[in-house]
Amino acid sequence: MKEHYDFSNAEQGRFYTKPEDMLIAHYLKPSMEMRLRSLANKKGKSTEEVLEAIIEKEVALLEKLG
Repeated sequence: MKEHYDFSNAEQGRFYTKPEDMLIAHYLKPSMEMRLRSLANKKGKSTEEVLEAIIEKEVALLEKLG
């Protein structure tokens, strides 16, 4: 380690990402991923689009149930 570091040109918050701008990774079991891929291919959509639609419906249902 150096004895002294120069932070005179440092920028506060340079690498900060707002929580609402962060992406959440979805990890699925291989069997579920294969099912989603198959369904997405049949619908002509990406796996992400199908997964997003499913999550939106589930969240709406949970909100409705309170």
